[in-house]
Amino acid sequence: MPNALSCFILIFSISFAAYTVEAEPFPSDSISLAQSWQLLLQHDELLTANKFASQRSQALAETASSLSLPQIDFIGSYTHLDSNVVLDTLALNPLQDAAQTLPGQLLIDLIGGPDAFKTPITSQNIASTSLNMLWPVYSGGKIQARKQLLALNAQSSTFVTEELKRVKFQELVATYFGLVMAKRTLRTQQQIEQSLANHLKVAEGLERNAQISKVEHLAAAAAHDRAKVTTQALRQQVQIVNHKLNALLYRNLTQSGDNTADTLIETSTNLFTVKQLPSQQHFNNKISNHPKLQLLATRRAEAKQIAEVVKGLYRPEVFLYGRYNLTQTQSIASDIAPDWLVGLGMRIPLVDRSGKKGNISAATNNIDELEYLQRAANSELTLLLDLSYKEAQQALTEYHSLASTIALAELTVQLQQRAFAEGLGRSLDVIDAHTFLATTQTMRDAAALRFILSFSHLLTMTGDYEQIFNYAQHGEVIQ
Repeated sequence: MPNALSCFILIFSISFAAYTVEAEPFPSDSISLAQSWQLLLQHDELLTANKFASQRSQALAETASSLSLPQIDFIGSYTHLDSNVVLDTLALNPLQDAAQTLPGQLLIDLIGGPDAFKTPITSQNIASTSLNMLWPVYSGGKIQARKQLLALNAQSSTFVTEELKRVKFQELVATYFGLVMAKRTLRTQQQIEQSLANHLKVAEGLERNAQISKVEHLAAAAAHDRAKVTTQALRQQVQIVNHKLNALLYRNLTQSGDNTADTLIETSTNLFTVKQLPSQQHFNNKISNHPKLQLLATRRAEAKQIAEVVKGLYRPEVFLYGRYNLTQTQSIASDIAPDWLVGLGMRIPLVDRSGKKGNISAATNNIDELEYLQRAANSELTLLLDLSYKEAQQALTEYHSLASTIALAELTVQLQQRAFAEGLGRSLDVIDAHTFLATTQTMRDAAALRFILSFSHLLTMTGDYEQIFNYAQHGEVIQ
């Protein structure tokens, strides 16, 4: 019993030309693979989050041009001194020497004493506003490297988004056609169940006429019971795969209080094959555009720019600077001070605590590391493409080769049923004929599914994954 049940559960996508029965309706709107892809692009949270991350990187890249602009600041200050700043002219030559003579002292007393020679330069409280400007002229290559890093970071986010889209597309193809297979299996199993029910009626009639033994009748009844159990199991399998596709597309999952989230999706894109695969060289020529390779190349370019930033620490910095005084507390100092000034400055780091030599070595090692990672990724993708191509080719060959076996299996079913109806065959022979046809059809449909998965993988690796919509429409569609 368990072996027989396992055999029937393996049945996928089987259709019998000789037996027709009305299949269960699937009460859901029809949706194609292309429409499913558009739904996924609209509702997938990871893709949406990655979209905002890409927009953030693009916005940061747009700030690169600002790095070459001057820095202009408005500065306002209020300063309280411990005392007024006073200029004592008697402390200055030549008055200092004259004040030490007798005539000089008499003159000082005549004028008003030493305090008469003291002049306040600034008050104790000083308020001022000014515009300050600093404009880097040469930064040792650090500004240009930072510009390149911002641009490369934006490119990296684009490649990450593309890689995620390809992963999601592969997941969609596997889930969508998994539901197609599950529903084909259910329909086929319903046909098997109906066929075995008819076989059971024939067996009951033959037993009443004493044309077969009770054992033959029981064998037909047991086969029919197993078919009913398998039908129920496959119905549950359809619900599981359907729920997974619903969750992937985020269809009806926001509704509550009803069972719409479990409504069966009516898929309009069927299994398909092609007469002949494109040449493997066609796919090999496009593998270099894979986002994984482009992402590693971009990160290697980023590492080079980081190395330039570190090397720039050894180079001098040249800058223009300027200041324009807007307002200042009225005093002699403010009157004699210039309203504006400009100049050219240079900064040369002599002793630095950042460990420039170690940072340069680390940056160089990072460049070499990413180069070898890129080579390894290219080899891995080339091997994966070769395996996927061979798997698709093998599946396609297997699918076409099983056509004659199916024709033989269908004829065997007809002959065994006719022999049993005439009392010349056994019930087990009829059941075995059905099983043989079911297994053969399962193998052929499974080969078609393997072809679709491998072929979509090839298209995804080369960036032409949306071309599968055309192949599904204009290829050899399996009804």
